[in-house]
Amino acid sequence: MLPRLTVLPFLLTCLAANPALGAPDELTTAIPTSAPWYRPQVLNADAPPPLAAQPGLLYVNYDGGKMNGCGWGNNDPKNNCSVIFHGTVLPFSGDAAMRAAVVQYIRKDFSDFNIRVTDIRPGDNVDYDMEMVGDWDPAPDGGFAGVAPSIDCFNADGGEVSFTLDYSPSAGSIAKAILQEVAHTWGLEHVDSTGDLLYPTTAGVADPTYQDECFQIVQLNQVNQVVPDTGQCKQQHLQFCNSGNLQNSYRELLQTFGPSVPDLTPPTVQIVEPAADAELEGPFNLRIQAADEQSPQLLALGIVGEGPSAFNLDPAHYPSPSDLKFPLKGLAAGAYKVTVTAEDEVGNQSQTQVAFTVVGPPAPTTAGDDTGPADTSSSDGGDDDTSVPTTTSASDDTGAPPVTTTPVDSEVGGDPMVESGDDGCSCRHASPSALALLLPLALGLRRRRTRGGRRSAVDLRPAAPSVASMTRTLPGAPRREGR
Repeated sequence: MLPRLTVLPFLLTCLAANPALGAPDELTTAIPTSAPWYRPQVLNADAPPPLAAQPGLLYVNYDGGKMNGCGWGNNDPKNNCSVIFHGTVLPFSGDAAMRAAVVQYIRKDFSDFNIRVTDIRPGDNVDYDMEMVGDWDPAPDGGFAGVAPSIDCFNADGGEVSFTLDYSPSAGSIAKAILQEVAHTWGLEHVDSTGDLLYPTTAGVADPTYQDECFQIVQLNQVNQVVPDTGQCKQQHLQFCNSGNLQNSYRELLQTFGPSVPDLTPPTVQIVEPAADAELEGPFNLRIQAADEQSPQLLALGIVGEGPSAFNLDPAHYPSPSDLKFPLKGLAAGAYKVTVTAEDEVGNQSQTQVAFTVVGPPAPTTAGDDTGPADTSSSDGGDDDTSVPTTTSASDDTGAPPVTTTPVDSEVGGDPMVESGDDGCSCRHASPSALALLLPLALGLRRRRTRGGRRSAVDLRPAAPSVASMTRTLPGAPRREGR
């Protein structure tokens, strides 16, 4: 049997600041998701329904690797086995924040099912599916976004390998391809519903989901028309529909994996610098480390500083794990308490505090100093400022100088959430009253053209460049500029 080849367009959706998903853009064209002359290998077509649902584990492999021919019909992820491709999958070009955003989309569509998603390869003692995300070397024959070598009815054989190519700079597009390919390996076929993730073209709905309704199983003919097809996993489909040629994507996944189990584990967060009860003369850094047990993850960090020169930073999003440095300059002498709050994608929170004392006169501020590091120019053709912003607080009645910050090096795992540009969805919010704390490494004020005119957007870059450049990503999602 030949593999199923699928093609998906740019599904431009938006991560909102909570960070939930907002309304996607409309799609203007219909692109085939499956070449009609390809058929996947069908496994366990006559298998009985499972006695009980089993938790699923999807490993999204962004790091590439050599695919091996491990025997007929063997797509074992533990040995990188593949029946369709024996070359090298190159690493995914997206940076840490882009990778986290892709997984966030996947988790949103898996939110009702007991399926965990990770970018860390599980041990050999557990069963898992693997989605290889990256370009093929040698290049594939023909253009497509993903391929599922087989349809495994009821997921009876367990872990399988499927592929998504590095075909789009949109995290939503990559995620939707992954969601379709891995679903094929769990026994799901193409259906005649424009709102279902298994629809064979992208016409009608930009943000499809697994639908809780029975739909006709279909394929595309040679002129890319949707035509009825015969179901391959009839026993699986008959559990919820009155015909083996109909499919309820939602109920079949729920039967296979069971309902979701809530994530109740909060992230970890600690203030590394300054030490508790330290006596300091400015300037100095506030250094924060934050992480979550689920990888990857986008964490919202908020900072509040209490003391003679109060400051705060509204929650901003960073990929887990992050090691961040915030410079403190111009603090008036006195006692301070800094509180840092970290929140994961489902709302679990952790909080930590540190108390310290600033001694001596306030450190000189950098107000009006334009010697900071230059902003990196954008790739979208907009006009860019070349100076680094310096944020200050107003002097108080005591005549103390304003508190200021400038960017310093950090070891953040990727870009934070940024304010939207072209697509009108704002996902990063900087407090108008942010005084002593702004942002770590390479904080730059960028000016972009938007539908409503010009606006400023904050852009954060990691200390080291990622593997390759991305020229466009989701509005509001972690952004990587072309270099």
